[in-house]
Amino acid sequence: YVESARKFIDDKGADVLVGTVIGFPNGDTGQGAKMDEAIKAIKDGVDELDFVVDYKAFKNGDLDTVMKEVSEGTAIGIADGKVVKWIIESAALTGEQIAELTRLISKIVIETVGVEKARNVFVKTSTGFFKPEDGSPGGATIDAVSIMSQNAGPLKVKASGGIYSREDANRMIDAGATRLGTSTALDILKGNKIEKLDY
Repeated sequence: YVESARKFIDDKGADVLVGTVIGFPNGDTGQGAKMDEAIKAIKDGVDELDFVVDYKAFKNGDLDTVMKEVSEGTAIGIADGKVVKWIIESAALTGEQIAELTRLISKIVIETVGVEKARNVFVKTSTGFFKPEDGSPGGATIDAVSIMSQNAGPLKVKASGGIYSREDANRMIDAGATRLGTSTALDILKGNKIEKLDY
């Protein structure tokens, strides 16, 4: 729907950005498929590319897969002036794994595009799709955001999911998030009480 969204926004003359998720929902679609998806999204007029990192490969010790996709995906996005985000699916990882994967992504991004351009790259908590087996939150948590911000270097951190109030938003910002993802932004800004969504 990137092309349709771009056309609609341009026709309305709106100052709104178009983003899409690459490799949704699990990040395990393969590097070639991900890069093809990203290139098509760029051709269709996307402004921001949110790649789901292959966190399962990372958990299985296959760092080569992660390094290759982060390098190529970042290079493709930054070369076209896009913002790039790497979703690590923090709820699927331990605190130690969150730190390690965040450091790895930061290292690869810096090696690929340099420190200055790395400032247009984010590490992001979640897709909103992953549901932990123990019933714990699948979105952003204060602990995960804090760990990510301490290990991201020049990369920014986006907290996405599980933000239902101004207090939640402020806690995420205090933990180091520079951008928030929530489907309830307007209600939060209005100060409305939001029931936590079960999806």
